[in-house]
Amino acid sequence: MLQQVENGALTVIGGYRALGRLYRGIICNGLRQYVLLGDASAMTDNVAGNEDDRWVFTEDNPNRELTTAAQMAAASRVLKGFNDTLSVQALDCARTLFDVTKESAQTKASKVHAATELYLTTGDQQYKNYLLKEKDFIAQNIGRVGWFIGRAEKKMNDAGFSKAVRNALAGFRTELDKQGAETPYGIPYRPHIWGAGWDIQSFGYRHYFLHTAYPDIFGPEYVYNALNFVLGCHPGTNTASFASGVGAVSATVGYGLNRADWSYIPGGVVSGTALIRPDFPELLVFPYLWQQVEYVLGGGSSHYMFLVLAAQQLLSDK
Repeated sequence: MLQQVENGALTVIGGYRALGRLYRGIICNGLRQYVLLGDASAMTDNVAGNEDDRWVFTEDNPNRELTTAAQMAAASRVLKGFNDTLSVQALDCARTLFDVTKESAQTKASKVHAATELYLTTGDQQYKNYLLKEKDFIAQNIGRVGWFIGRAEKKMNDAGFSKAVRNALAGFRTELDKQGAETPYGIPYRPHIWGAGWDIQSFGYRHYFLHTAYPDIFGPEYVYNALNFVLGCHPGTNTASFASGVGAVSATVGYGLNRADWSYIPGGVVSGTALIRPDFPELLVFPYLWQQVEYVLGGGSSHYMFLVLAAQQLLSDK
């Protein structure tokens, strides 16, 4: 996690410096260690300075920097009153990233996201002005930005902006319903290389915010349908739940550290059923198919947990 800003350089807990860049990640430095099978604790001998040390990888990625700015601004709100020092540090990082990261056509949606969260956190006029300036872009790209713009739109209290956003969202709802009707699963289902489970969870996660901000435009059905898809209501003869250990039948052979044991990590969420072109759905019980049974933490498990809690909340509110 980012800790503070010093002379334009982002400092992280642990003492590493990225000279204004974010870390892509910390990972083992060689293929042999990466493909290790068995207990994860065997990856290192816990002695610093030898060949099994992990490396920190940085990158020049404006989209990631602006998305991180949005996340840090949101984190600052949550931390306030719980850890005020970290809240201030997170907000400082968000402000700095917003100011120094170069904007382009490829990064504008991410900058809108950062401006939205910074405005919600600070109420500063500069972020409101940025969103008002980008009204046309927001309306034209509502499928990408609509899920996070709702709370800011209401707080801004600008009739012209609100009208543009709501008109765009109504059109987006029409397109969603068209895609959702293409299959019996009640969600847009257009998989690419690997299983679509993670994308569908992400879709359901975003739709929760659309529904809660604009319940007159978006119902809760896509949240439930996305969760149902992950839990087994999906194409193919193998209708196992993608969440290992959840459901009467679930993916209990996973591409994790214990894949050589044909075993699984309870709660791991796999990418799921792949579509072999042109129309053959496949979810094999085979631990080395990363494109079908790989576990991930970011998105795969976190979006699943969010969907479960979101469905629970929405149903309890009825």
